[in-house]
Amino acid sequence: MISTAFCTLTLSLVASTPFYTFQTETVPHQDMNRAVIAAELMNLSTLGDQGGIHLLARFEKPLSNEAREAFATDGMTIQNALGQGTYIVHLDTARLNPKNVMAHANIKEIRPLEPMWKLHHSLAEGKIPHWTMPETKHTDPVVAVYVMFHSDIDLKEAATQLQFHYGAKIRSEVEVINTIVVELPFSNIDFLAEEDSVLYIEPALPKFSELNDSNRNLTQANQAQAPPYGLDGEGVVVMVYDGGYALSSHQDFNGRLTVRDSAGLSNHATHVSGTVGGSGAGNAKYTGMAPAVTIESYGFEQEGGLEEGFLYTDPGDLAEDYGDAINNHGAVLANNSIGTNTSWNGFPCEWTGNYGITSNLIDSVVRG
Repeated sequence: MISTAFCTLTLSLVASTPFYTFQTETVPHQDMNRAVIAAELMNLSTLGDQGGIHLLARFEKPLSNEAREAFATDGMTIQNALGQGTYIVHLDTARLNPKNVMAHANIKEIRPLEPMWKLHHSLAEGKIPHWTMPETKHTDPVVAVYVMFHSDIDLKEAATQLQFHYGAKIRSEVEVINTIVVELPFSNIDFLAEEDSVLYIEPALPKFSELNDSNRNLTQANQAQAPPYGLDGEGVVVMVYDGGYALSSHQDFNGRLTVRDSAGLSNHATHVSGTVGGSGAGNAKYTGMAPAVTIESYGFEQEGGLEEGFLYTDPGDLAEDYGDAINNHGAVLANNSIGTNTSWNGFPCEWTGNYGITSNLIDSVVRG
């Protein structure tokens, strides 16, 4: 089960001891004595208003909504679920009531979040993907990374701290998942991972590219549009997110396509939009999958542009465009004929299957 970008909770197939599998290491569970847990919580409560702290907490079983609310009332806010009754929690030390917290559920283990657990494995190993480096001729290169903060952290304040303490250049903020896209010296990443406010740090993905391999035969679109079904998509709003916006005046759209941003005209976006909902007016052979849908056309952009060149993906634009399409224009489906072309460019193939920041963002969009 994968519930956040940086950790998977796994049960061993060859031994009875369950463990946490982070990007950088595997850590076995350690059941703690209740008296020890109570003492730890008591010590933390003496910090008072000096600030809260984020920990990993494992319970005997997953928590109900009622239990979560009870914990929050007594100073422990349940945040990211890691599966099997394990969560990232925030302790408000000024309000923490250890006695009540211990009574709400059977806590099996609490432990601090180690800085190493917060790093993508390539960063921990000192391997810097070359597409993340605007400048490559330095002993301490500037690297583009996604920094995910805990959900209770104010993103504006976090951005200020990144600039002031770590020499970071802020590229964009992804509010949906409390993440900032930054460029900063590589040597500062390990120090940044020590910050309590930070949940996870990942190298920026390679830049998006346009991809599209679909066709009517594979999807059986002809059968869906023919009697007795007659499904042509009328009344459905589809978002097309591509390398730019589509040509709205194309005869196959006949007023059903609206451009919603300034990403620039893209032949590929026009082609993809035609695949989704072209009427076939130009050539019936190329009728779209749903020739009567309403299409909202968007293109991925680097917020503010990059003087050094568009080297990596900025997921902030995805969040903004999806928010607009869903909340302001009623989109219920989306097409993304894009990808990072990881293997084509000779980049590490395991990136293709990783669940990371952008995957987490897309899941958050799906969940509303």
